[in-house]
Amino acid sequence: MRARARNRGRVDRSAPTPLYFQIAEQLRRVMRVRKMRQGDLLTTDERIQEEFGVSRATARKAIDELVDEGLVERITGKGTFVVEARLQVPLPAMLSFTEELKRRGMRPRTKVISVGWFPISDRAAHALGLEIGMHVMRLERVRYADDKPILHTVDVLPELVGIGPGEDFSGSLYELMESHGVRLAQSQNIIEAAVTDRRLSELLQVKKGFPILALRRTSYNTQGQPVLYEDAACRGDMYSYAIRLIRHQPARAVWLRVS
Repeated sequence: MRARARNRGRVDRSAPTPLYFQIAEQLRRVMRVRKMRQGDLLTTDERIQEEFGVSRATARKAIDELVDEGLVERITGKGTFVVEARLQVPLPAMLSFTEELKRRGMRPRTKVISVGWFPISDRAAHALGLEIGMHVMRLERVRYADDKPILHTVDVLPELVGIGPGEDFSGSLYELMESHGVRLAQSQNIIEAAVTDRRLSELLQVKKGFPILALRRTSYNTQGQPVLYEDAACRGDMYSYAIRLIRHQPARAVWLRVS
């Protein structure tokens, strides 16, 4: 029986990008191109070692990347299998919902619930530095990933942004703001655990009391002005945030001997 030849030409060992990262990116592409579904076998550590000519440690680290992203699960003795897609937002990257979905190979869709000029709420007024009762542009939407509702958002924009109810809100709000000359630079996020009420359950097509991630976000332009406030509810079974924390080592004391 003829042995299968190893395919070692798929990673660039001279590139600054780590081998495990290159492999993980190719596996993501395989999942998209083959339109793999939950329960499909993606690969095994041994197969990665053979196909890419890498060590077992590198193979496992490539799979770990996909496991951490919620794309696959590793079953000991059987291999790595595709799981139901969960939208994971890597912090501190500031990506719009549309940008994140496209990056993950998912198809975004938007349903506008309401849009118009409304008196600002106390919480939004505090976040945007406006007087309570001022009229602001309020946009309520449900965002879909591959036709599944996973995110409910209420966005509040001050008049200075220059965006009114007549705009097309079917795509990225960040891109729309930038097309109006508003350059976003950073955002402050507060994420809490919560459950759906009756109305939110209907919008997200889940049972009342379904677990969600409640997100409050204030976004700032390059001048440091708050230009967008958002209240969002993300389905807990479809959404996660990845946060990388770095522990800084304490500065080493230097003793000077004075004579």
